[in-house]
Amino acid sequence: MQRTLRLLFVATLVGSVLAASLGALPRAWADGAAEPQIKTPGGVGDYIRRAHERIHRRWAEGFLKPAAPGTRAGAALPATSQDNTPREVTVALTIRWDGTIAEAAVRASSGSTDFDHAAVDALRKSGPYPLPTSDVVSDDGYAHLDWTLSRDTRACAAGAKLVRVEDPIAVSLPRLVLGNRIDEALRRVAEGGKDGGESSLDRFARLYLGRSVPDPVLDAAASVALAETGDKVQIARLKAALSSPATVALAAKGLQKLGVDICEVVREPLMGAVALSRQTAFEAVRAAAASGAGIGACRLSLEAVVRDGKQPSIARLAALDILVKNFPEDLRPFLLGLMADKDPGVRGAATFASVKRGGGRPEMYRLAPLLHDKAIEVRGAASAGIVRAAGDLALDQLYLLSRETDPRPARAVAAELGQMSTGPSAEFLGHMLKRDDRDVQLAAAVALAGRADAPARAQLEALKANPATPAAVLAIANGAAGRPVADVGSPVTDSTLAPLQEMLKARKTREALGWIVGRFPSLAPKQAIDALGVWLIRETVAAEAVPAPGQPSPPQAAAAP
Repeated sequence: MQRTLRLLFVATLVGSVLAASLGALPRAWADGAAEPQIKTPGGVGDYIRRAHERIHRRWAEGFLKPAAPGTRAGAALPATSQDNTPREVTVALTIRWDGTIAEAAVRASSGSTDFDHAAVDALRKSGPYPLPTSDVVSDDGYAHLDWTLSRDTRACAAGAKLVRVEDPIAVSLPRLVLGNRIDEALRRVAEGGKDGGESSLDRFARLYLGRSVPDPVLDAAASVALAETGDKVQIARLKAALSSPATVALAAKGLQKLGVDICEVVREPLMGAVALSRQTAFEAVRAAAASGAGIGACRLSLEAVVRDGKQPSIARLAALDILVKNFPEDLRPFLLGLMADKDPGVRGAATFASVKRGGGRPEMYRLAPLLHDKAIEVRGAASAGIVRAAGDLALDQLYLLSRETDPRPARAVAAELGQMSTGPSAEFLGHMLKRDDRDVQLAAAVALAGRADAPARAQLEALKANPATPAAVLAIANGAAGRPVADVGSPVTDSTLAPLQEMLKARKTREALGWIVGRFPSLAPKQAIDALGVWLIRETVAAEAVPAPGQPSPPQAAAAP
């Protein structure tokens, strides 16, 4: 009996000591009050909530909640306390990449060593935690959390926040971009610096654009964006892109910007025997010429390809087409020499290219004998050529055209007549519409539809009134009705980046930086590249927006929302 009384006294004494040190369980918790929700947004909040699920079982369910009478947990957690002191402790929790705990140490004590030790023990025993995501991992490779545990109804949701351990941005940005942690990299850019983040965004842009990406078109576009800044490191990257049909035009643009002679780069494939490489070289030269670059250094190579009878006809014609379009003034002797070539396609192309537009009767008489040539290519070129040279005067010379069973000469003539606006030329096209050849009819209808003169319109109206007009021809005629001129159309442009460009033109650099950082995650890959590219040349964009003397200033761009 005495032993029983002594044990009861000891238990009561232990309970009193723990009650004084840990404090009583709040009445609200005992009544089943709900723990508050963790409302941290984004990926950080998602991770904290997953970690909380594990901590809750140890702390709220295993430590705070009274257990069944007679158990150790029930004895260790008194239901009453003399001072009813609120208790909370903040523990610095460091989690490794695999979810295990690297460290758990008290950052802010509750005032009770026992309570602090209980909190640290609960956090340690709640591991391993979910694998840290890129949203929560610091530059040292760990996830650092400050977790507050309380004895009131807040329990293990009293507070949990991410603590970032970060290297200087010059050190961290390359690692973040290489690891494709783009959102985190942009967050640090947005934090700014002495220049408001401009240098950081410059660094980010060059790192992002300098990455090699699997999509060849996007990779070439990124390289071109860097080439616009004068980055000569891109030369090797662009030369590689110059060998692909999908990226040749982009690569030519970038190399031109860097002052690289395209003709020198493509000379070997241009003269080589690999068809695809040669075709890509032609496209590179065309792209360079279209962008305004001089291609004079390509001329000798192109002429050599045209003269080489061992080259495929398609390659010789492609080279001749580039020569004709880019060296029209002094190419005539070369063309006249080709009119004796063995390849009928080359002879025909050279014949037509040699014609002086508006050359009159001399040119017509020079070409007239070729209307009887054995090669259909030459006859077609001569027929179209005399129309180009003499206009209405040439129409009487085309009497042989009606005897041709091959539609190519008639199509070539129709294309030239479509450039005229006279009554006789429209009438001639009307006769071609009556030919029992669908290809010829379509060519004539297209030629008339592209003209705005009254004679051509009259022919089209007669065509529409004829019930025997084929449906395809009638569709062309109806599509042309009411158009005063040929419908050239306009290129479709992506307006997504327009606000950014207007900000840069107005030198609103801060607003532009905010626009890029805020919108970047939602941009398509090509738009993202273009946005960073235009940012890097913002000074040029702003300078080009300055109006000439006497011209009104451009309107100021409004800041993006």
